[in-house]
Amino acid sequence: MVSSPDNFEHLFPEAAQNWDLERLYVDLESVITKPLKPFEKACLRGLLCRYRPGQLAFKFAWTSGAIRVELNKGLYRYIEDLTEQPPNTLRWEKISEWLEAKGYRAVQQIARSQQHATSASGTNPHRTDWGEAPEVPIFFGRTEELTDLENWIVRDRCRLVAIWGMGGIGKTALSVKLAEKMHGEFEYFIWRSLRNAQPIQQFLADILRFITNGKEADFNLSYLIDTCKQHRCLIVLDDYETIMRDGELVGSYRPGYEAYAELLERLGGERHQSSLIAIGREQPKEISMLQGEDLPVRSLKLGGLARQAARSLLTSRGFSGSEGGLEDLIQQYRGNPSALRIVATTIRDLFNGNVSDFLKQTTLALGDILRNLLYQHFERLSELEKDVLYWLALKRRPVSLPELREDMRLYDSGSELIDALESLRCRSLIERAIDKGTVMFVLEPVVMKYVNKKFVEEAGKEVDDVVKNSSLAKLKLLRAHALVEDNAPDTIRAVQIRLVLKPVKDRLGVTLRQVDKSGDLLHEQLTASDRARIADGLDYLEANLTLLGLWV
Repeated sequence: MVSSPDNFEHLFPEAAQNWDLERLYVDLESVITKPLKPFEKACLRGLLCRYRPGQLAFKFAWTSGAIRVELNKGLYRYIEDLTEQPPNTLRWEKISEWLEAKGYRAVQQIARSQQHATSASGTNPHRTDWGEAPEVPIFFGRTEELTDLENWIVRDRCRLVAIWGMGGIGKTALSVKLAEKMHGEFEYFIWRSLRNAQPIQQFLADILRFITNGKEADFNLSYLIDTCKQHRCLIVLDDYETIMRDGELVGSYRPGYEAYAELLERLGGERHQSSLIAIGREQPKEISMLQGEDLPVRSLKLGGLARQAARSLLTSRGFSGSEGGLEDLIQQYRGNPSALRIVATTIRDLFNGNVSDFLKQTTLALGDILRNLLYQHFERLSELEKDVLYWLALKRRPVSLPELREDMRLYDSGSELIDALESLRCRSLIERAIDKGTVMFVLEPVVMKYVNKKFVEEAGKEVDDVVKNSSLAKLKLLRAHALVEDNAPDTIRAVQIRLVLKPVKDRLGVTLRQVDKSGDLLHEQLTASDRARIADGLDYLEANLTLLGLWV
């Protein structure tokens, strides 16, 4: 690694074999009217050798963020001026292309490149645009998934592939490794993220300008399809869920983004020689309708790491691999790499690396990163999906569809419940198990903890409203869910009392003290105003108020 400016001049000497560096330095200095710094020259040589900014940062012993700041305010702007390109449009992948167009590549190397491209494919030279793809310097396992995906795309010529799963499970990292492994099979490789919800017309114009080398045309979906027929292109679309609508069952697009559905339908349904990979937390319904084992549209739901890969990850975080409890830890977090990284730090810092002591806790640890990922998942749900998750978290055991329908009292809405369960499956938020031939639904431990905590928070807010307004009018959760089940096994009831009833009851006591009101007075007020509403027997309200000491 290099951190001293004195050593920058010795880095990336191979760039001189392919580029007229001296003329390039002179012309850049003429544009900026000052000498280039040794650091800037080293960055330029590294970028011309196809080092990414993150790799340069590692080489220089800088942070990725710091080097990107320096490049954005300096070298990138200089190259834009030299090549007469619009300001703030340069990405590192474009540097070689723009400077070659201006004649800075060594003449002999151009001839060799053209000869190699022609002999290798007989068509256009291979070009890549990694866009917003992250660096993945450390990667564990996923051998089987990588093999399957590569076979689908290279051997079977799949036109459309979805990689989907819970946030933090490693979808993007897997896709980066897949693309690094096979992008050489394609004439054009393009990676784009929809994190900023790019309208489809901008997306199409962006990738088609790259493929057509800056050509201006009426770029539309039909143009892309024709291009995918003429050239073998690999397009990766990350963060696909950001263009989907919140608050509804899975599969609905945000207003103005419905054309992305047609993009998937046409790329999956029409004949061409290209491939598109869609990465997201939800399986797009267009793919679920088109997919099949022997069809050119396929889908991979990504689960957690296999046991050995998860152990390797924990070893990289400072564990020896021989600690007691590692297997239980991996199982508790279902091999989720993000969760394991977070909890490994917690165990190291707070439990001196003792996994068994950590597992003796009664609750799972959720770091801020994992909690935020689960929050993003939860906020996308419909109200019915949230109710289903609340019930599964409260019951804390596998539940059959008939039992869930009975608990939720959805006697006339069976199809709606089935739709909600399927939507939750497509969001990777529920697990299925088979018990004596019956399908059962359950939450994995991390999701269960988050949903339980969310339920307690929301039920606590309802209790606050009851105390402050002496009214039951705004209650929803306390009507629709049982804080403690009458017919649950004793062990489950004990957990429900400790993790649900007690914190809600404690919240009630705090709020009563804050407004200087007694429980007896609140009981009298509710009895006078809401007796019929409490005792109608149509929901769980009477039982819950009795447990909270507000009804006798």
